[in-house]
Amino acid sequence: MTHADVDDKLLAMGHQPLSKPSENATHPLPDRRTGVVLAGGASRRMGRDKARMPIDDTTWLEHAARRLAAVCRQVLIADRGVGDHPLWPSIDDGPGRGPAAGILGAHRKFPQHELLVLACDLPAVPVSLLRHLATSTKADLVIPRHGDGIEPLCALYRPRALQGLEAQVAAGDYALHHLAAGSSDGMKPWTVHCIETTVIARWGEPKLLFSNLNTPQDVERFKHHLDTSQTLAASLARRPHNG
Repeated sequence: MTHADVDDKLLAMGHQPLSKPSENATHPLPDRRTGVVLAGGASRRMGRDKARMPIDDTTWLEHAARRLAAVCRQVLIADRGVGDHPLWPSIDDGPGRGPAAGILGAHRKFPQHELLVLACDLPAVPVSLLRHLATSTKADLVIPRHGDGIEPLCALYRPRALQGLEAQVAAGDYALHHLAAGSSDGMKPWTVHCIETTVIARWGEPKLLFSNLNTPQDVERFKHHLDTSQTLAASLARRPHNG
């Protein structure tokens, strides 16, 4: 499946396309917003490196980086320092493990920057939704939330939330979703804003937008979901209106 195929199918379903080439022209990018592609996983369940999975004329990693580049002045690849990406700098992990280590690696490199994070295996998140995450609120952690839970691998982390993540990891807790509990008890010094289902729905069905592809079966289900939804949308469009 090509990038263009995915865009066409999302549009047919009433979703926003993944990206628009001219979006940067009218949206100046702040100096202290950095995009971070999470691409350091072992990809054991996929059976091959997810970052190198193909989509159109590029890879999942580059596809994620290009979307972030439409919203962020610079993009980093959190891949445990592999460093074989000619267009974007690679960074090593920070403390902890898993996605938390990748995010903290970027934070240690740019401690005063807000980090817009996107996992490379979330291929359907559109640029306009990423921009909404980055600009809709001044909260320290801005994160989508829908029926399946929160999406910490597609979220905006500002410095106070990142400092909180450092403290959480130092205590042995690497779960990003625990950070989203944030200031709910009034004791933690960072604020959390959840982008709720009713807002996410402007861009389409949340379950599709945040399809996290970890196995070959996930990839096939994602393709099938796109194909089925496009067929249904086309059928409804052809249905005659009554009255």
